[in-house]
Amino acid sequence: MSAAPGTQFLGAPIKVSTIDDEELEGELFCYDVNHYVVLRQERPNGTQDFKWIRINVIREVKSLGPIKPQTEQLPPIDLAQIAERAAEAEAKAEKLASNQGVGVTQLAQEVFDFLSKTMDCSWDKEDIICFGVRIKKPYSVESCSGENQETLARVKKVLEKCLEKKPPPKKP
Repeated sequence: MSAAPGTQFLGAPIKVSTIDDEELEGELFCYDVNHYVVLRQERPNGTQDFKWIRINVIREVKSLGPIKPQTEQLPPIDLAQIAERAAEAEAKAEKLASNQGVGVTQLAQEVFDFLSKTMDCSWDKEDIICFGVRIKKPYSVESCSGENQETLARVKKVLEKCLEKKPPPKKP
C-alpha cells in the first residue's frame, strides 16, 4: 500500500515565501494542495507554533534539508473517555435540537427560549409545555392552562415579563 501523494514531504524543514514578501520557516506539518499549508515552528522555550498559510498567497517553497526522523511517541488514547465525551456531546446536541420548535413562529421560539432559561420546557407540536402548564397560540398569558394554580401563576408571571420585553406587533 503506497502513501498518499506528497506525504513523503511531511516533516521536512521548509521555507515559504509569500506574495507579500513574508518568509516563514518551519516543519511541513500538513497541507491541502487546494487550500493551505501548515507549518510547525519550534520555539526556544520548547513550545510550538502552527502557522496556517493559504496556498493562493504562497510564491515559493524551498526545502531546508532532509526530513527529520520521527522520534515522537503518540500518547495513549483513553477510549472510555472518548466514548463518554461523545455521549455527552450527543446528549447536548439532542437537547439543543429538542429546544427548536418545528413550524412555530419566531415569537413562539423567543418565548420558549426565554422560559427555558429558568424553567424546564418542551414542545408539544406548536404548544409550549412548561412545568405542566400548556401555552398555546398566540403565546399570551391568557393562552396558558394547567392544573396546579401556583405553577400556572408562576409561568404566567415569567411569560408576562417575556412579553413586556417584546415590541407590540405591527398592524397592517
